[in-house]
Amino acid sequence: MDIKDFNEALYASSNGVVVERRKSIIIPILILLAGVALLVANYFIENGNDANNLKSALVLTGGSLAIIGIVWCGVRIFGGGAPYHTADKCFLIREQYSFDRAQQDTIIKAIESCDKTAIDNLEESDIAGLSVLCYHSPRSKYCAMQAFAYEEFVYKAITELKVKN
Repeated sequence: MDIKDFNEALYASSNGVVVERRKSIIIPILILLAGVALLVANYFIENGNDANNLKSALVLTGGSLAIIGIVWCGVRIFGGGAPYHTADKCFLIREQYSFDRAQQDTIIKAIESCDKTAIDNLEESDIAGLSVLCYHSPRSKYCAMQAFAYEEFVYKAITELKVKN
């Protein structure tokens, strides 16, 4: 199963309702700035026996936050986008389910009717003979799903991409 193929099919079938968009970079920048602020605060604390533990804690926490902020900024700037629902003005939530092959008929019926609650109510399996990939909007009833079967070391689609608005 190639997630890129699923996302491309989702974008193509939605007629502009679902587009690829990068998430905001504001929170990673705030984390980076908090780390830098702690490192700067460390500079202004005078050396002494009482302050060594505080200075060490500031350097560790500030350095960790700064590194996390830098990496997170890089991921947000250079990483791929996520499905965004333009009418709801929100990112879609991705869920992936794993099922046993004995449930194939039930899964196919649920996907043909695009019934997410039926998929949610099925018992999942530790062995992913069948996998269902679902994107849904937290603000509306928009749902897109497709089932895949594990064959010959890859996931192959066993249903078409179904979308419910």
